[in-house]
Amino acid sequence: LSKQWYQRRVRGAPRPSETLPPRPYFLATQNQIVSVSGDTSYYNQQAADALLDRLGISSHSLDIWTENIRKWISQTIFQHLYREIQTINKALDQVGSAECKVGAVSTAVLSKISASKHEHIANIALLLPYLEVSVNQEYLVNRIGELASGSCVGTFRWESGGRFKNQPWNKELPTDSQIVMHCISTYLDSHLPRNPMYPEGRTFTTQYFVQTPSKADTKKREYALFQSSIHPPHFKLLVGDEVWEVSKGRNNLFHTLILLLYYLREEQHGMLGPVNLGPTGLNLTWIIS
Repeated sequence: LSKQWYQRRVRGAPRPSETLPPRPYFLATQNQIVSVSGDTSYYNQQAADALLDRLGISSHSLDIWTENIRKWISQTIFQHLYREIQTINKALDQVGSAECKVGAVSTAVLSKISASKHEHIANIALLLPYLEVSVNQEYLVNRIGELASGSCVGTFRWESGGRFKNQPWNKELPTDSQIVMHCISTYLDSHLPRNPMYPEGRTFTTQYFVQTPSKADTKKREYALFQSSIHPPHFKLLVGDEVWEVSKGRNNLFHTLILLLYYLREEQHGMLGPVNLGPTGLNLTWIIS
Protein backbone atom coordinates (compact mmCIF):
# COMPACT_ATOMS: atom_id res chain seq x y z
CA LEU A 1 0.00 0.00 0.00
CA SER A 2 1.04 3.59 -0.42
CA LYS A 3 0.09 7.20 0.09
CA GLN A 4 -2.82 6.62 -2.29
CA TRP A 5 -4.91 5.04 0.47
CA TYR A 6 -4.65 8.05 2.74
CA GLN A 7 -5.62 10.56 0.09
CA ARG A 8 -7.60 8.65 -2.53
CA ARG A 9 -11.24 9.04 -3.48
CA VAL A 10 -12.82 5.62 -3.19
CA ARG A 11 -14.47 4.81 -6.52
CA GLY A 12 -16.41 1.69 -5.68
CA ALA A 13 -17.98 -0.27 -2.87
CA PRO A 14 -15.46 -2.30 -0.85
CA ARG A 15 -14.73 -5.82 -1.93
CA PRO A 16 -14.43 -8.79 0.46
CA SER A 17 -10.92 -9.51 1.62
CA GLU A 18 -9.18 -12.41 -0.09
CA THR A 19 -6.44 -12.75 2.49
CA LEU A 20 -7.96 -12.33 5.92
CA PRO A 21 -9.93 -15.20 7.48
CA PRO A 22 -13.68 -14.64 7.86
CA ARG A 23 -15.28 -14.09 11.22
CA PRO A 24 -18.98 -14.48 11.90
CA TYR A 25 -21.15 -11.41 12.22
CA PHE A 26 -24.76 -11.38 13.36
CA LEU A 27 -27.16 -8.47 13.59
CA ALA A 28 -28.01 -7.54 17.15
CA THR A 29 -31.50 -8.18 18.42
CA GLN A 30 -33.37 -5.59 20.48
CA ASN A 31 -32.42 -7.39 23.69
CA GLN A 32 -28.75 -7.40 22.73
CA ILE A 33 -28.50 -3.65 22.22
CA VAL A 34 -29.75 -2.71 25.68
CA SER A 35 -26.92 -1.61 27.92
CA VAL A 36 -26.32 -3.71 31.01
CA SER A 37 -25.55 -0.56 32.98
CA GLY A 38 -29.24 0.28 33.35
CA ASP A 39 -28.44 3.97 32.91
CA THR A 40 -31.23 5.56 30.90
CA SER A 41 -30.52 9.17 31.80
CA TYR A 42 -28.88 9.89 28.46
CA TYR A 43 -31.30 8.01 26.23
CA ASN A 44 -34.98 7.89 25.26
CA GLN A 45 -36.14 4.83 23.28
CA GLN A 46 -39.46 6.36 22.27
CA ALA A 47 -37.75 9.47 20.91
CA ALA A 48 -35.34 7.28 18.94
CA ASP A 49 -38.18 5.29 17.37
CA ALA A 50 -40.08 8.50 16.59
CA LEU A 51 -37.00 9.97 14.89
CA LEU A 52 -36.60 7.00 12.56
CA ASP A 53 -40.32 7.11 11.74
CA ARG A 54 -40.10 10.82 10.97
CA LEU A 55 -37.12 10.26 8.67
CA GLY A 56 -38.83 7.34 6.96
CA ILE A 57 -36.09 4.84 7.88
CA SER A 58 -37.52 1.36 8.34
CA SER A 59 -35.96 -1.25 10.60
CA HIS A 60 -35.29 -3.38 7.51
CA SER A 61 -33.36 -0.57 5.81
CA LEU A 62 -31.48 0.16 9.01
CA ASP A 63 -30.37 -3.48 9.25
CA ILE A 64 -29.10 -3.45 5.66
CA TRP A 65 -27.35 -0.11 6.08
CA THR A 66 -25.75 -1.33 9.32
CA GLU A 67 -24.25 -4.30 7.52
CA ASN A 68 -23.07 -2.01 4.72
CA ILE A 69 -21.32 0.43 7.04
CA ARG A 70 -19.66 -2.42 8.94
CA LYS A 71 -18.33 -3.74 5.62
CA TRP A 72 -17.04 -0.29 4.69
CA ILE A 73 -15.34 0.18 8.07
CA SER A 74 -13.73 -3.24 7.87
CA GLN A 75 -12.56 -3.18 4.29
CA THR A 76 -11.83 0.51 3.70
CA ILE A 77 -10.46 1.43 7.13
CA PHE A 78 -9.11 -1.49 9.13
CA GLN A 79 -7.93 -3.91 6.46
CA HIS A 80 -6.03 -1.18 4.62
CA LEU A 81 -4.72 0.25 7.88
CA TYR A 82 -3.42 -3.09 9.15
CA ARG A 83 -1.75 -3.91 5.84
CA GLU A 84 -0.10 -0.49 5.90
CA ILE A 85 1.23 -1.19 9.40
CA GLN A 86 2.68 -4.50 8.19
CA THR A 87 4.24 -2.81 5.16
CA ILE A 88 5.87 -0.12 7.31
CA ASN A 89 7.18 -2.67 9.80
CA LYS A 90 8.76 -4.63 6.95
CA ALA A 91 10.38 -1.41 5.71
CA LEU A 92 11.68 -0.69 9.22
CA ASP A 93 13.37 -4.10 9.17
CA GLN A 94 15.05 -3.22 5.90
CA VAL A 95 16.49 0.08 7.17
CA GLY A 96 17.85 -1.44 10.38
CA SER A 97 15.13 -0.26 12.77
CA ALA A 98 13.50 -3.58 13.58
CA GLU A 99 13.36 -2.67 17.27
CA CYS A 100 11.17 0.34 16.49
CA LYS A 101 8.25 -1.32 14.78
CA VAL A 102 4.74 0.09 14.83
CA GLY A 103 3.12 -1.33 17.96
CA ALA A 104 6.41 -1.71 19.81
CA VAL A 105 7.28 1.95 20.38
CA SER A 106 5.45 5.21 21.03
CA THR A 107 4.17 7.54 18.35
CA ALA A 108 6.85 10.03 19.44
CA VAL A 109 9.57 7.54 18.52
CA LEU A 110 7.89 6.78 15.21
CA SER A 111 7.69 10.50 14.49
CA LYS A 112 11.45 10.83 14.98
CA ILE A 113 12.07 7.86 12.69
CA SER A 114 9.82 9.44 10.08
CA ALA A 115 11.85 12.64 10.25
CA SER A 116 15.23 10.91 9.99
CA LYS A 117 14.38 8.23 7.43
CA HIS A 118 11.54 9.91 5.59
CA GLU A 119 12.70 8.96 2.12
CA HIS A 120 12.64 5.27 3.05
CA ILE A 121 9.43 5.16 5.12
CA ALA A 122 7.41 8.10 3.90
CA ASN A 123 4.07 6.76 5.10
CA ILE A 124 4.85 6.75 8.82
CA ALA A 125 3.82 10.40 9.10
CA LEU A 126 0.51 9.58 7.39
CA LEU A 127 -0.08 6.61 9.69
CA LEU A 128 0.65 8.40 12.97
CA PRO A 129 -2.74 10.20 13.34
CA TYR A 130 -4.52 6.82 13.34
CA LEU A 131 -2.38 5.65 16.26
CA GLU A 132 -3.07 8.62 18.54
CA VAL A 133 -6.21 7.08 20.04
CA SER A 134 -4.20 5.18 22.68
CA VAL A 135 -0.79 5.34 24.36
CA ASN A 136 -0.80 1.54 24.52
CA GLN A 137 0.48 0.98 21.00
CA GLU A 138 0.93 -2.75 21.39
CA TYR A 139 -2.72 -3.25 22.30
CA LEU A 140 -3.94 -0.83 19.64
CA VAL A 141 -2.06 -2.43 16.75
CA ASN A 142 -3.10 -5.89 17.87
CA ARG A 143 -6.74 -4.79 18.13
CA ILE A 144 -6.63 -3.13 14.70
CA GLY A 145 -5.49 -6.49 13.32
CA GLU A 146 -8.38 -8.26 15.03
CA LEU A 147 -10.91 -5.72 13.75
CA ALA A 148 -9.44 -6.12 10.26
CA SER A 149 -10.19 -9.85 10.18
CA GLY A 150 -13.24 -10.93 8.21
CA SER A 151 -15.42 -8.46 6.33
CA CYS A 152 -17.81 -6.92 8.89
CA VAL A 153 -15.69 -6.11 11.99
CA GLY A 154 -17.14 -9.24 13.54
CA THR A 155 -14.92 -8.97 16.63
CA PHE A 156 -16.30 -5.50 17.46
CA ARG A 157 -17.19 -5.05 21.16
CA TRP A 158 -18.96 -1.72 21.51
CA GLU A 159 -18.37 -1.08 25.24
CA SER A 160 -15.08 -2.95 25.67
CA GLY A 161 -12.38 -4.44 23.45
CA GLY A 162 -10.16 -7.48 23.05
CA ARG A 163 -8.03 -9.42 25.45
CA PHE A 164 -4.49 -8.15 25.99
CA LYS A 165 -1.61 -10.38 27.07
CA ASN A 166 -4.12 -13.04 28.14
CA GLN A 167 -5.93 -10.54 30.34
CA PRO A 168 -9.49 -9.25 29.90
CA TRP A 169 -10.03 -5.78 28.49
CA ASN A 170 -10.03 -2.95 31.08
CA LYS A 171 -10.94 0.73 31.03
CA GLU A 172 -7.31 1.81 30.71
CA LEU A 173 -7.61 0.63 27.10
CA PRO A 174 -9.80 2.27 24.44
CA THR A 175 -13.14 0.72 23.63
CA ASP A 176 -13.68 -0.59 20.12
CA SER A 177 -16.20 2.22 19.63
CA GLN A 178 -13.47 4.74 20.44
CA ILE A 179 -11.02 3.11 18.04
CA VAL A 180 -13.58 2.96 15.22
CA MET A 181 -14.70 6.56 15.69
CA HIS A 182 -11.13 7.84 15.86
CA CYS A 183 -10.05 5.97 12.73
CA ILE A 184 -13.08 7.12 10.73
CA SER A 185 -12.51 10.71 11.86
CA THR A 186 -8.84 10.49 10.88
CA TYR A 187 -9.72 9.00 7.50
CA LEU A 188 -12.13 11.86 6.82
CA ASP A 189 -9.56 14.36 8.11
CA SER A 190 -7.21 13.16 5.38
CA HIS A 191 -9.83 13.72 2.68
CA LEU A 192 -11.06 17.15 3.68
CA PRO A 193 -9.09 20.20 2.50
CA ARG A 194 -6.84 21.70 5.14
CA ASN A 195 -8.38 24.62 6.98
CA PRO A 196 -6.09 27.33 8.42
CA MET A 197 -8.34 27.39 11.48
CA TYR A 198 -7.25 23.82 12.23
CA PRO A 199 -3.46 23.80 11.68
CA GLU A 200 -3.08 20.19 12.87
CA GLY A 201 -4.97 19.03 9.78
CA ARG A 202 -7.88 17.53 11.70
CA THR A 203 -10.65 19.38 9.89
CA PHE A 204 -13.35 16.73 10.33
CA THR A 205 -12.42 15.90 13.91
CA THR A 206 -12.39 19.54 14.98
CA GLN A 207 -15.36 20.78 12.98
CA TYR A 208 -17.74 17.83 12.94
CA PHE A 209 -17.01 15.75 16.06
CA VAL A 210 -17.60 16.79 19.68
CA GLN A 211 -16.63 14.55 22.58
CA THR A 212 -17.65 14.88 26.20
CA PRO A 213 -16.68 16.69 28.42
CA SER A 214 -16.71 19.34 25.68
CA LYS A 215 -20.10 20.98 25.35
CA ALA A 216 -22.28 20.33 22.33
CA ASP A 217 -22.79 23.93 21.25
CA THR A 218 -25.15 23.69 18.28
CA LYS A 219 -24.84 27.42 17.61
CA LYS A 220 -21.29 26.92 16.36
CA ARG A 221 -22.09 24.02 14.02
CA GLU A 222 -24.77 23.26 11.48
CA TYR A 223 -24.31 19.56 12.26
CA ALA A 224 -21.86 17.38 14.19
CA LEU A 225 -21.41 13.98 15.76
CA PHE A 226 -21.48 14.13 19.54
CA GLN A 227 -20.15 11.48 21.92
CA SER A 228 -22.12 12.13 25.10
CA SER A 229 -20.75 9.20 27.11
CA ILE A 230 -17.37 7.45 27.17
CA HIS A 231 -18.27 4.45 29.37
CA PRO A 232 -20.46 3.08 27.98
CA PRO A 233 -19.90 4.77 24.60
CA HIS A 234 -22.92 6.66 23.30
CA PHE A 235 -23.15 8.84 20.21
CA LYS A 236 -25.72 11.33 18.92
CA LEU A 237 -26.05 13.55 15.87
CA LEU A 238 -26.54 17.27 16.35
CA VAL A 239 -28.57 18.89 13.58
CA GLY A 240 -29.23 22.58 14.11
CA ASP A 241 -31.11 22.86 17.39
CA GLU A 242 -32.10 19.19 17.33
CA VAL A 243 -30.43 16.13 18.81
CA TRP A 244 -30.91 13.03 16.67
CA GLU A 245 -30.50 9.96 18.85
CA VAL A 246 -30.85 6.27 18.03
CA SER A 247 -30.72 3.02 20.00
CA LYS A 248 -28.00 2.76 22.58
CA GLY A 249 -25.71 -0.22 22.75
CA ARG A 250 -23.97 -2.40 20.21
CA ASN A 251 -25.12 -0.59 17.06
CA ASN A 252 -25.35 2.96 18.42
CA LEU A 253 -22.17 4.18 16.72
CA PHE A 254 -23.05 2.56 13.39
CA HIS A 255 -26.60 3.93 13.46
CA THR A 256 -25.41 7.43 14.33
CA LEU A 257 -22.95 7.37 11.43
CA ILE A 258 -25.82 6.24 9.21
CA LEU A 259 -27.89 9.20 10.41
CA LEU A 260 -25.02 11.51 9.47
CA LEU A 261 -24.82 10.04 5.97
CA TYR A 262 -28.61 10.26 5.64
CA TYR A 263 -28.62 13.89 6.71
CA LEU A 264 -25.78 14.79 4.34
CA ARG A 265 -27.49 13.06 1.44
CA GLU A 266 -30.89 14.61 2.06
CA GLU A 267 -29.98 18.08 3.34
CA GLN A 268 -26.45 18.81 2.13
CA HIS A 269 -26.70 17.46 -1.43
CA GLY A 270 -24.43 14.55 -0.52
CA MET A 271 -21.59 16.85 0.48
CA LEU A 272 -19.42 16.84 3.60
CA GLY A 273 -18.21 20.41 3.47
CA PRO A 274 -16.59 20.68 0.01
CA VAL A 275 -16.21 16.91 -0.42
CA ASN A 276 -18.67 14.88 -2.49
CA LEU A 277 -19.74 11.65 -0.79
CA GLY A 278 -21.25 10.23 -3.98
CA PRO A 279 -19.70 7.91 -6.61
CA THR A 280 -17.50 10.69 -8.01
CA GLY A 281 -16.07 11.45 -4.57
CA LEU A 282 -15.58 9.33 -1.46
CA ASN A 283 -18.44 7.03 -2.49
CA LEU A 284 -20.03 6.68 0.94
CA THR A 285 -23.65 7.21 -0.07
CA TRP A 286 -23.86 3.62 -1.39
CA ILE A 287 -23.99 2.57 2.28
CA ILE A 288 -27.53 3.95 2.60
CA SER A 289 -28.75 3.12 -0.91
